Amino acid sequence: MKHKIIFILLIFLFTGCYNYRELNNLAITSAVGIDKKDGKYYVTTQVINTQKMGSDSTSIGSQSKFVLYETSGDTLQEAFRQIVLESPKRIYANHLQLIIVGEEVAKEGVSQIFDFFMRNPESRKQYQMIIARDTTANNILKVLTPLETLSSKNMLDSIQADSKYLGVSEKITFEDQVKTYLNNKIDMFATTIIIEGNLEEGKNTDILKESNPSTKLKINNLAVFREDKLQGYLTEKESIAAGFLNNTITNTIITFKCDENKYISTEIMNPKTDFEFEKDKLKVKIKVSAEGNINEVDCDLKISEPKVISDIERMTQEQIKQSIIETINKVNKEYKSDTFGFLDKIYKSNPKYSYKIQDNWFNENLQKLDVQVDVNVSLKGKGNIIMVIPNEEN
Repeated sequence: MKHKIIFILLIFLFTGCYNYRELNNLAITSAVGIDKKDGKYYVTTQVINTQKMGSDSTSIGSQSKFVLYETSGDTLQEAFRQIVLESPKRIYANHLQLIIVGEEVAKEGVSQIFDFFMRNPESRKQYQMIIARDTTANNILKVLTPLETLSSKNMLDSIQADSKYLGVSEKITFEDQVKTYLNNKIDMFATTIIIEGNLEEGKNTDILKESNPSTKLKINNLAVFREDKLQGYLTEKESIAAGFLNNTITNTIITFKCDENKYISTEIMNPKTDFEFEKDKLKVKIKVSAEGNINEVDCDLKISEPKVISDIERMTQEQIKQSIIETINKVNKEYKSDTFGFLDKIYKSNPKYSYKIQDNWFNENLQKLDVQVDVNVSLKGKGNIIMVIPNEEN
């Protein structure tokens, strides 16, 4: 028994802290912004101020809760290594939450970013990569966010909320993004972020005192890639349609006119999309099924009547169908991108045929793909009232 106790104590002594690192010696990175100008990479690294985060604010005064380091280099590795000239601590990427890629870098290609971060053994690859639309990643990280200490967490929480309640963005890990890129039968989507308002005001700490900040970071519509290069953007409506096609929508709102300047909003929940390809033909039938609720009615309709419910279902279905068709046409024909993975789906169902069409897929066959869309929505809920509350115009 004595020997067993000694053995257990030795296990704790020799294995408990084999990879221990003193927190005070590490610069914990929460976000990285990557831009490029004149052939050089410009890296902005958001580091958590652990002294501020872990101490009583009165003892630290007005120190920022994070620090931004701005460095540059011919390669990403050189740019990151330059941080040691400014920071007394070594950059630690294991808690990295977000990579923000400047629009110009995204247009040029993100393969080098994939290569660099996938080689890094310290990071867990569960962070997300988003695109700074119409601005630089550096500008995005300089905007202060009142509700969250770290702007990176503010952006991640916004993506999380959108993925639950609207579906404009795509919640996808960096690792899964790389897997998509390495699959030559499918192209990438990426979530975008924009700055609403004046950048200079957004950098001023006075904005943290405002109840309605004049400058905000806002999750925007999806970016479409062909291979590793940004091709363009979808609208909000198209981004939601892409969510239907990618089976990433959990909840969204469909709004349409029911009269002049009057609208109906229906809530769609947990839709499911299936693809059926006709054998040895460039033809696919897309079937969308979903349940939902009637959330708002601005017209004088008797929603207690089954026919009225059927009409609202039909209009909802038509809105979803048209959005899906328009989105596919834009992505396939305008951007010549296969972000919906049609070739990959053909390969999985009919490998022999996929080999026959793949050489000319992106420049010709993708544009020839005959797409038929069938949407079936069942509206189960009408809310707590069955009549429309009248207004002066009704």
